Amino acid sequence: MGTEKTLRQLNTQIYAPSTPNDLFEQKHTNSFGVKKQNRKNDTGLATTTTDSMQSDSQQNNQTLRQEETTVLTLAKDASVIEMMEYLLMLGVSENADAVDQFGPTLDALREAVNKDPNNMQMLVDYFVDSDEASQAPYYITSVLQGADIQDKDLIINNMIGRLSTQGTSSANKKLLHLVSSTGAHHDNEQVINTLKNIALYSQTDDNNRTYALDLLMPYQLTSDEKSKVVNDLSFALTQAGSEEVSYMVENIIRFSDQEKRISLASSYLADTNDFSTRIAILSTMHNGSIKPNDTLKAALFDIAQNTSDPLSKHAKDTLMYVFEIDNNEYKRLRTGG
Repeated sequence: MGTEKTLRQLNTQIYAPSTPNDLFEQKHTNSFGVKKQNRKNDTGLATTTTDSMQSDSQQNNQTLRQEETTVLTLAKDASVIEMMEYLLMLGVSENADAVDQFGPTLDALREAVNKDPNNMQMLVDYFVDSDEASQAPYYITSVLQGADIQDKDLIINNMIGRLSTQGTSSANKKLLHLVSSTGAHHDNEQVINTLKNIALYSQTDDNNRTYALDLLMPYQLTSDEKSKVVNDLSFALTQAGSEEVSYMVENIIRFSDQEKRISLASSYLADTNDFSTRIAILSTMHNGSIKPNDTLKAALFDIAQNTSDPLSKHAKDTLMYVFEIDNNEYKRLRTGG
């Protein structure tokens, strides 16, 4: 969590001569549980002295290495940017005290945003400009969701618009996180069109295309757009790794017309296809993308009764939990007859 760049900037703020003396206070603990007392030095930052549990010679002994973790306490008048950088530092800290300070700092950010709309704008700019590895977008989204501010939807739309114009993989990743976290894709045409552009036409990152497609529903796409999705995925399926097959097959079914789903499912269930492809079809039956029917029921019974087929047990489970079967059919499944 966090980035080296953020930490370097934070360290510069803490230790540079121009840093206000009361911005941070250092608290130290060590790996041996020795308590330390804080005292101020000339710079206004806290330094520490240990209890007299170890002599100077022991402390200087190279064979006794005592690792220390530093936790900084944020000043009460810190800006929202300083709060955000403090959160990033807490996120990478291995000190147990960091966990206790994380929640209150998020609450302080929400309070600052509620009091002054300009603070939200500063966080928006920070979100948009953050680099790909930073955790800042996730923290800022949490603040935005929990803040009691006016025109929240307008702010979210503005952020999505700014990110979409960048057109980079990093910007799209942040955009998709923001959309999925805030639910902005349910009935906002502008957002839906942005997702379509990423899912159907983006060439920067296949993972982003996958994520965008997951956020879209078939009824939000035109017939031509659904055909493009199905054709693109069908072509990619021939070259896909086993970990991608299930996702692709399920979405081929999901974005196909209702009348084509049965024939597609039957084709994919054939034992000439690999196990990942066939199991993906059963998944579409469990999630409701394909409604139970007699054709598929018969095909599944054939698979279930063929004990040499690796899909046999899964076919039995699907018949019992997805399809409507009578007592005689149930006995056939139980006895394998």
